[in-house]
Amino acid sequence: AVVSTQSTGKSFIFNTIKDANPQKSDLAVANLVNNHIKTNSHIFLKEPYKKKTSKKNCAKQPLSHKERRQLGLDTLKQGEVTFKELALIHKLWCEYVTQIGFKHEDLARADLHGCFLTVTKTTCPPLLRKSGIVAMESLNTFTIVDEHDKVHVLPKRGSVFSFVVNDTVVNIFGNNFIFRPGERILKKV
Repeated sequence: AVVSTQSTGKSFIFNTIKDANPQKSDLAVANLVNNHIKTNSHIFLKEPYKKKTSKKNCAKQPLSHKERRQLGLDTLKQGEVTFKELALIHKLWCEYVTQIGFKHEDLARADLHGCFLTVTKTTCPPLLRKSGIVAMESLNTFTIVDEHDKVHVLPKRGSVFSFVVNDTVVNIFGNNFIFRPGERILKKV
């Protein structure tokens, strides 16, 4: 009785793979063995090592802008902040502006959170003469709260804003302020 070495080798490979992976069906193991013999490729007895991600590294990463938007952290809802609460921040802002000075470069890089802004010119007529204290600033908008505790989102592009500092009216062009607040503060004018 002559035994074919190919069928012996096939059964040996089949049994080895089946022993290493008992959860795989006989048909899946047979297909794997046949494919191995046809292509003369390697067979992995177990799944290749996958690098595990550390949970510590994931916890330390800050939220992206997309994640902040999805969580609603970059929006201000009606009634979340009142004008009275922001009036205290406005007083602090007035002290801050008097400390940094009134030079054009200083005011262009100043933080405007707490500033009492008024829209003097805009491409959106319903927003004309809206005024309030800046509660939030983003890349393209100022979010203000007016005296009636209503929240207004004002686009920077195409608008001119004014505010008063020590009886001096300062006009700012929104097109020149299309930066995130942190980027604008660091930017050279």
